[in-house]
Amino acid sequence: MATLSRKERDRQLRRSDILKAAEHLFALKGYNKATIRDIAKEAQYGTGTVYLHFKDKNALYFALFEEKFKSLLSIIEEKVGQAKDAPGKLRAFVRESLAFFEQSCDFFRIFISEDDKLAVESKISRSPTGRQFHEHAVNLIRQAQDEGEISRDFDPGQIGEVFSAIQKTIVLDWFKKDKTERKSLSGLSDIILRYLLKGVGSK
Repeated sequence: MATLSRKERDRQLRRSDILKAAEHLFALKGYNKATIRDIAKEAQYGTGTVYLHFKDKNALYFALFEEKFKSLLSIIEEKVGQAKDAPGKLRAFVRESLAFFEQSCDFFRIFISEDDKLAVESKISRSPTGRQFHEHAVNLIRQAQDEGEISRDFDPGQIGEVFSAIQKTIVLDWFKKDKTERKSLSGLSDIILRYLLKGVGSK
């Protein structure tokens, strides 16, 4: 592995400092109220340094999502790799996703409270990490079909969209509740798996 130059190490450190400051302030003030000036002050850099790394607050916002989802994907790949069959892998995928959202609830509240949710969701779903996250779920669904756990009558991509919608609905409902009313979000993973593998029929 090539050794990074001091200049590159410094660049990466500044970028990391700015992202950490932005995450803190977005959670504290909300996306709309936090400014580049605030973020620069929090990171202890000049505003010009922030703009050297990110063209505007919107670019910084989505860079944070990329970083978060890369971290989530790394956790999921590890846990899924430990499962022995498709249902176990899907369960690990859902549980780790929900646990991650719960542990990072202050950050993800930014996304949920964002005014133009459809535009935000569309941009995230088209991002490299967003596509990788979806493709990972579709591959697990395809494996479940190969093992006879999910019917082959349905396209795995379409099932993936439904799977994603179920998770999103449950997560959004959880976030809307008062903190005193919330149960463990990751504890809802079995409900999602039941919806996916068995449906909601009584038999």
